[in-house]
Amino acid sequence: MNDDKGRPLDQVTPAATGRDPAAGGAAIDPTPAPAPRWVFEDHIALVVLIALGGVVFAQFLSRYVFNHSIGWTEESARMLLVLLVFIGAAGAASRQGHIYVEILELVLPAREKRYLKGFNNFLSAGFFAYVAWLAWQVGQRVWSSSMSTLPISKGWIYTIVTAALLLMAYRLARQGINHWRGDTPS
Repeated sequence: MNDDKGRPLDQVTPAATGRDPAAGGAAIDPTPAPAPRWVFEDHIALVVLIALGGVVFAQFLSRYVFNHSIGWTEESARMLLVLLVFIGAAGAASRQGHIYVEILELVLPAREKRYLKGFNNFLSAGFFAYVAWLAWQVGQRVWSSSMSTLPISKGWIYTIVTAALLLMAYRLARQGINHWRGDTPS
């Protein structure tokens, strides 16, 4: 049986795991994990999140305090939430933050594990590129129609979603190349 780093359990020492058995398994290394680096998508997602919070607050204020609902807030909050999901997913892809099944990865040696991770990244990049192409096609078809409460074309939403999906595909393909080259730790 192996630990989470792929080492056999008979070779794992308390210092290697960062746990002290005398202290009941508590961590002995007090240094915090390094903060994740922010990428371009994270800054855009933060702006969208702040806008979403402002729109939802305006909706709440107008509906429950002034007893008169602003018509455009519900639709714009929904669209901002969709944009936040896709832009945030692109940011998560840059930090390898997406979930995946790793059962096969746990039993493979380091070299094969590296190739499997690269293949999985390329497969995911291809999927997101295909979904981006589909989103672009839908955006072209709905470009002439506008939202029901805002004078904004629905095509703009699909264009931003397409850009976020392409950025996600790019980040995953780059990670796949790095895995195959051996530039990332396994």
